[in-house]
Amino acid sequence: MKEYLMPIRNNTEVESELSPEEMQKSIEAHTAWVGELMAKGHFKGGNPLMPEGKCIKGELVTDGPFAELKEAISGYYFLLANSLEEAAEISKGCPSIIMDNATLEIREVIEVDKP
Repeated sequence: MKEYLMPIRNNTEVESELSPEEMQKSIEAHTAWVGELMAKGHFKGGNPLMPEGKCIKGELVTDGPFAELKEAISGYYFLLANSLEEAAEISKGCPSIIMDNATLEIREVIEVDKP
């Protein structure tokens, strides 16, 4: 199987307004989905990301992503699939697109020989 990276872009305004109960429901939905992926052999890894970070362009390092952005990457999954089409189909079950109207991107990881 090939490896695919699936970054999750959530609407920062919607995400910041979630109640603790809604956040817990989202976490539980992701945990259940990952369990299904693992059972089918389609999960390699993934994690949520902290909202703050740094942006680097050339020698310039700034704080970011910026609050005025409507979307920010909130996490990622590494999926295992036989094709890009299969990875895209698998991604349709991600709770973020169902619950948070997130945008997902699917990109095949290029295997590089390691010394």
